[in-house]
Amino acid sequence: MGALIIAAAFLFMLIALGVWALLGRVALMQRVNDRNIVTAHWESLVMQRRDLRLAVDAGGVPTLHGRVGAVAYTIELSARGGAWGDRPLAHAATLAHGPRVALVRKGEAGVPVPGLPAMITTGDDDFDAVFEVRCDDPEAVRARLGLEVRAALLAIPGAFAWVDADGLRVDLGASATTIDHALLDALRDVLLGLGCAAPPAVAAG
Repeated sequence: MGALIIAAAFLFMLIALGVWALLGRVALMQRVNDRNIVTAHWESLVMQRRDLRLAVDAGGVPTLHGRVGAVAYTIELSARGGAWGDRPLAHAATLAHGPRVALVRKGEAGVPVPGLPAMITTGDDDFDAVFEVRCDDPEAVRARLGLEVRAALLAIPGAFAWVDADGLRVDLGASATTIDHALLDALRDVLLGLGCAAPPAVAAG
């Protein structure tokens, strides 16, 4: 009787391992398929624009590389199991010199954007209804959040943005395949606006 129980337990373990391996393979194939879809979509964008370049690493992970004037940026997928959950993030490391700012959509929970000491409003009711703005230099941040930047951030569905010692990062929404020319143009305005060094009287526009 004991031998039968041991045999049954061993058989169950083998079946469980087989199912686990099969599910893992299915998940891997799905990730590869998702990456292929994203890569194909990003390739089509690159073919239509002169300001983008596509790179794909040995693991098949695509990265978009772009430039806005002197500002270089990348767009890559965040880790599937990470805080952002496989969302496309734009990163411009060269914009690390500006004031620190975090623009978080109101009502969103669990967003991994760093907290900052001062909370400000822009005077733009539509923008202020959507975004909470925290920063360490209110005057400089208001100067950078001009009309074009505010409109651009509102035009990127689900966007978050923050600037810290690692540069500017902008969350570009829930899916990499929804990135289109309008969204890239909006990202361009965000990069130009948050990266500007003009005095407040000029930049506030």
